[in-house]
Amino acid sequence: MNLNHQLVQKQTQKLVMTQDLRQSIELLPLSTVELADRISAELVENPMLEEEASSERSKNPELYSSDDLRRKEKNDFIKNSDVGWQDSFTLDRPQARGSDASDRNQKYIESSPNAQSLSEHLLWQLRISPLKEKEMEIAEILISMLDDRGFIPKTEQELSTEINVPVKTIQKVLGQIHQLDPLGIGARNIQQTLLVQSKILRPNDEKLHDLIENHLKDLEKLDYKGISKKMGISIENVEAMAAEIKKLEPFPATLYNPKKPDYILPDVIVREIGGEFNILLNDEWLPKLKINKEYKGFLKKGAKDSDKEYISSKLNSAEWLIRSVNQRRQTLYRVVSAIIELQTEFFRKGVRHLRPLTLKDIAERLELHESTVSRITSNKYIQTSWGILELKWFFSSGLKSKSSEGGMESSKTIHDMIRNLVKEEDPENPLSDQEIVELIEKKGIEIARRTVAKYRKILKILPSNQRKKVKSLEAR
Repeated sequence: MNLNHQLVQKQTQKLVMTQDLRQSIELLPLSTVELADRISAELVENPMLEEEASSERSKNPELYSSDDLRRKEKNDFIKNSDVGWQDSFTLDRPQARGSDASDRNQKYIESSPNAQSLSEHLLWQLRISPLKEKEMEIAEILISMLDDRGFIPKTEQELSTEINVPVKTIQKVLGQIHQLDPLGIGARNIQQTLLVQSKILRPNDEKLHDLIENHLKDLEKLDYKGISKKMGISIENVEAMAAEIKKLEPFPATLYNPKKPDYILPDVIVREIGGEFNILLNDEWLPKLKINKEYKGFLKKGAKDSDKEYISSKLNSAEWLIRSVNQRRQTLYRVVSAIIELQTEFFRKGVRHLRPLTLKDIAERLELHESTVSRITSNKYIQTSWGILELKWFFSSGLKSKSSEGGMESSKTIHDMIRNLVKEEDPENPLSDQEIVELIEKKGIEIARRTVAKYRKILKILPSNQRKKVKSLEAR
């Protein structure tokens, strides 16, 4: 068999994605806040771009409720009227009607104590503990290892190896940390922190300690009958101990490390005015871009070839970015308009009137590709009369229905039905999945029991037998 090298010409077709096209696609899924960051970065990197000066444009996003909007209109009226600003504000004193409130707020700010971190709180307690100097140093290291839940997810042997101290010393220091406030801090996991708390708060209740140490998985499943047989006690005693465990804190650091709220800035605001829906793209505060004429003029002044090449590449990049931002804005407006046209009943009457909708429906209506619709609806939020919702939320599958237009009912509507049925059920006799099926079918919607079970899990609703046990625990 002869092996040799040879040159062969072959003609093929393939899609080549240019850098500009890639940039345009990358801008579509960005939220308005992310787009603002991207534009700011481009303004720094590309000298051909500059921000268009506008005294009327706000530098920050402005979102208003209906009351805020009326107040803003009133303030704008005062500002644009013959009343001067000196009549409402002076350098010597603020506006009289707001001075009391301002003084009160200032006093609250000055009198409010600085929030103490969890580590500071623990170290303060350790300073009055019987630990020696070397043990205090080990305790400080262990406290620095705490995660957001208040756990040190390592075994004593692993900690001993990492810190290079005997296991007995680790056990002694950890034992001291466990007794600090909050109780159970520094445990390895939920089971250990519950066990530590139970031994401190109820030192003589050995059955409770045994339940946490050996039967916690059965307790998670609310298998009181199984626990009763294994431990040789009555179901009533198991329920009483479960109620005691519920009083314990599974994540000790919760009180000191509260979850920070996630603030959502809607990309689109929809308001119904005079029976018509107005779409407001919340991007007026974004930097408005334009080409720097001074740098562009260098191309005509006989600059060096190397400079021309650099300026030309940056000019092309700048022009493409401006086009891409405008194209993204137009695409977002068109997609939101199509969603409103297809979901008009929802915008007027609420979730119960949401229709099944797919990306394909919007794509065909606007003659766009499904991937484009998917990208433009990613990471975007819309403010409606029914709350702030993710744009992706409007896309859902459907079930056959005799009562709705088109013969289909949105899965989101079914979710809402199941949630309300469970909320209104008798706690002593909760609805089974089959009973929920029968109640929904009475409304003309065809649904299988396994579909109800699937939707119930999505909504994080427990089965009927477990809901009953949880309600009995809450009643104790």
